[in-house]
Amino acid sequence: MGQQHEERKAGGPMTTAVAQANATQQARLPLGARVRWQGGTYQVLVVQGPEVQLGCLDEQGQDARALISAVVGAEDYALLHEGGEALPAEQVADTSSLSLLPEGQQGRVRDWERHLREIDEGVPPDAEEGTAPRHGYDPERFTVRQRIATKAAELKALGWKNASAGTIARRRRAYLARGVFGLIREVIPGSPWGRTDERVVRLLLAEVEAGQDESDGHGTRLYERLQAAVLRDYPDEYDDLMISQPTFYRLLDRLSIPVSSLRWPTQRRMDAANGAVAPYTPTTALRLGEQVQIDSTGLDVLAIGDHGLPVQVELTAAIDVASRSIIGAVIVPKTPGRGPRGRRLGGRATRSFDAVLMLAQALAPMPGRPGWSPLALAEQSEMPYADLVACDPRIAGAAARPVIRPRMVVVDHGKIFNSEHFDDVCRMLGINVRPARTRTATDKAIVESTFGAIKKRFSQHVAGYTGSDLARRGKHVTDSPLWSLNDLQDLLDEWIALDWQQKPHDGLRSPFLPGVTISPNRMYATLVAAEGHVPLPLTPHQNRKLLPFKRLKVTDKGIKIDNRTYNSEALQEYEDRHSRIPGQGKKWQIRYSPYAPRFVWLYDHHTDDWVEAEFVHQRLISDAWTQWTWEQATLNVLEDGGRKDDQRRIAREVSALREKARRGPGPQHQRVPDLFTGPALDLDVPVTDPYEGIPDPDPATIVRAPSLTMGAEYILAAGQPAPPDMDDQVHQVTADGSDGEGADMDRPEWAALPDAGPLSLHGGAADIFGRVRAYPPDPSHITSSSPPDDNEADNGVAL
Repeated sequence: MGQQHEERKAGGPMTTAVAQANATQQARLPLGARVRWQGGTYQVLVVQGPEVQLGCLDEQGQDARALISAVVGAEDYALLHEGGEALPAEQVADTSSLSLLPEGQQGRVRDWERHLREIDEGVPPDAEEGTAPRHGYDPERFTVRQRIATKAAELKALGWKNASAGTIARRRRAYLARGVFGLIREVIPGSPWGRTDERVVRLLLAEVEAGQDESDGHGTRLYERLQAAVLRDYPDEYDDLMISQPTFYRLLDRLSIPVSSLRWPTQRRMDAANGAVAPYTPTTALRLGEQVQIDSTGLDVLAIGDHGLPVQVELTAAIDVASRSIIGAVIVPKTPGRGPRGRRLGGRATRSFDAVLMLAQALAPMPGRPGWSPLALAEQSEMPYADLVACDPRIAGAAARPVIRPRMVVVDHGKIFNSEHFDDVCRMLGINVRPARTRTATDKAIVESTFGAIKKRFSQHVAGYTGSDLARRGKHVTDSPLWSLNDLQDLLDEWIALDWQQKPHDGLRSPFLPGVTISPNRMYATLVAAEGHVPLPLTPHQNRKLLPFKRLKVTDKGIKIDNRTYNSEALQEYEDRHSRIPGQGKKWQIRYSPYAPRFVWLYDHHTDDWVEAEFVHQRLISDAWTQWTWEQATLNVLEDGGRKDDQRRIAREVSALREKARRGPGPQHQRVPDLFTGPALDLDVPVTDPYEGIPDPDPATIVRAPSLTMGAEYILAAGQPAPPDMDDQVHQVTADGSDGEGADMDRPEWAALPDAGPLSLHGGAADIFGRVRAYPPDPSHITSSSPPDDNEADNGVAL
């Protein structure tokens, strides 16, 4: 023991390790053994150090002398029986995990290995050749159980803990089965896998990896899957290998797999599995345009779409790696379509043409727009404005965003970047396209990081910001004022020129002062001074070649694209005409713009010229329109029972949609939603109709009600007052009709009526007329002693 520690301190383990390696190699090539090597059969004649002498047993073969490592490392190497059958391959102990342990723990494992090998071999592994076994360890005189008991007594005398005969036997079995790897689990209690068999650990890691792109689940599901995997691969050893559920959770903790991570959102689990692995290697580029990363993402902002309603938007951007400049950014609406799968119409998101427009945007200066801050112009920025205007006059009045021609673009595996149209345009512009590796976000780490910065520094400050998901969205986002798509694009362009391009970037360092961070425009000025700037202006003729195209035959009615017919006199010259392109017959290349579908252009490759044709029903559309508007109008017509080929009706619907969007939502378009009442429940009790069985009245038999002899205000009064100006003529009337003094005087007839209290409209009409029939008429209505005519009588109230 002491001698071994002295060797370890003095650097002896290095030479010991070499000796052990040579001994291991020699043990795998015993003298006289038959081996298969490089297609031949040999016998081991001499083993000297790292070399072996082989005698060929084949008739036409030759003897060989080679390194032991070259022989045992060959693909067809195998030890052979005398009959020529291959012996089972020897399992080499895995010692790679030993180097991960601290020096003290490595010493403990090596000490145990030395004692266990003495039990099996009779002498320690570092004993000199010819050394006789100590008493109690000779394999020829003592059994394994006796040797283990002797070792247990020896270690107990030395003060070792956990060195009973049972412990030594268990550790000996682990060492014989799995070498140092198995011994580590037994000797080091805090090893990452404890006492769990490494085969179970491998199966557990495989199940965790297999469930990365599945729906989330609890730890119990993973434990059941581990049980099924162990039973499938090791059915005979299941009882010995399978761990208990508490041990399973402790193992997850040792392997740094939080149980909560099993319930993370699917995308988060996939991102964590495919994230960068240390040591991190940043993406670098030394020239402008050497590498441009392109990707799309949701902008987390709502805007007003072409139909006047809120829509989500999607951003596609191109980032130059060398300068971190945003050289192109396009915002498009993102709406789901309607209809069955495969025939869905009206859906809108980023398409290949949008990516092409972004490339065209990157090749031309962006003009400054009215209302922008003067600081957003190139003239007020760190860009070499005077030198750039000298070589490209289009820079005058442009935004502070550099023009960089991409040499290579890195894209993902989305449909828009894998389309034939995008690939053709990149080839025409001399741009190499390199797809990123599948599910490897680190290949586009810069553009992904830029998207996060845009949402933090731009999106959250814009009206209509929705947050990253529904759980973070405000309650009244759609009710707040929203920007239109064009206004939102204008805001983004100004922010890029004013904020992103002119603020220091953490990923950019000054080449003269490496400790100083600089802005993308400053880095562009440094790099463009070294390599220069060569503009690539595109003419309208070249811009038309950026448009998507279809190969169609010209008929007497013209051509049809997306259920729209186009025709013109110039186009008719190509009716039934052969294109003289092998394999195309009479089909010609027709270019069109989804954002301006009013015109299409036929490309004549013989004359390198274009032939223009207009939509035949354009006169029915009184406003600008797009392909998306046409699809929305087509859906409305189909839902109204129309036909997809009714171009006139669809054109009128396009005009109606544009007019509706222009008016905006008004009170006539707002309605109160129906109350939620839950499932229908019949609670109405039938009520008998009181008029059931009564025949309808005959209008000819209805008698007109008589007019009242007094005004309605007397009927509706609270009491029964006397008529005006007659208080001096009338005394209080007693109940028997005489006054208090017994005088007999002339009184109006109405004064003799009994006092019945306040008048009321309750009761029948006969009661009301009976009480007011003798009342005198209103004096204001009587102008003469003549009876009132019919017109005057109508001034009364008829009941």
